[in-house]
Amino acid sequence: MSDRANPRLDRLIGELAADLVGYATTRKFPRQVPLDDAAAIAARLQAQIDKGVEARAAAVATTGAEIACKRGCTGCCEEPIMVFRPEAARVAQWLAQPAQAATRAQFVAAYPAWKARIGELVTQLSHVFVDDAKRYTAHHVEAWKQGVLCPFNVEGDCTVYDVRPIVCRTGHALETSAHCSGSAPAPATRATFVPLDQFIAQTRKLLAATHNATAGQRGRPEALPHLVAEMLGIA
Repeated sequence: MSDRANPRLDRLIGELAADLVGYATTRKFPRQVPLDDAAAIAARLQAQIDKGVEARAAAVATTGAEIACKRGCTGCCEEPIMVFRPEAARVAQWLAQPAQAATRAQFVAAYPAWKARIGELVTQLSHVFVDDAKRYTAHHVEAWKQGVLCPFNVEGDCTVYDVRPIVCRTGHALETSAHCSGSAPAPATRATFVPLDQFIAQTRKLLAATHNATAGQRGRPEALPHLVAEMLGIA
């Protein structure tokens, strides 16, 4: 997680990591972390995750199996994408660039319909995340079965692909994508790779700690479109 080009960010990550479990749960970080710094932490973690995904793909290939995910498959894009504020901040920061004006306009146009169809379900997800894992899973599956496509997806393509959250970078199915939809009768077989799985678990803690330090709802992720819309001032 070290980036020699940004020692200040190294120090911030080190401070958060000094009590990662505490800052990710109940302990208050001594100062508020700006969203720009939170987005930079997300970018660093995502870059590390991408390297892990490449290593996992290589490991899968040695077994003779194949990762089924291809451009245009949207099963995962129908899941509620729940994130902490650092990853949403990275998307919002990217959309705010003049070069992304068309992509931002597309999201602004698509967001109200998505919100109308899925709004309460993802709000419930956020509320039960910390306190009730079983209810969280049930609400997540219920929302997924609605088949509501992410408002960042246009005709099968992710419009924020370069800055997509970690959950969108790692949930790869094996052999076939036929079971990736929420309406499928059986779940997809997911690719696993212990070193990557362990690193993902650690990144979640750092993202949660950073989320709390930005004054987010403590320990509670929110739907990516909701947070991005809020950060862009269009909610």
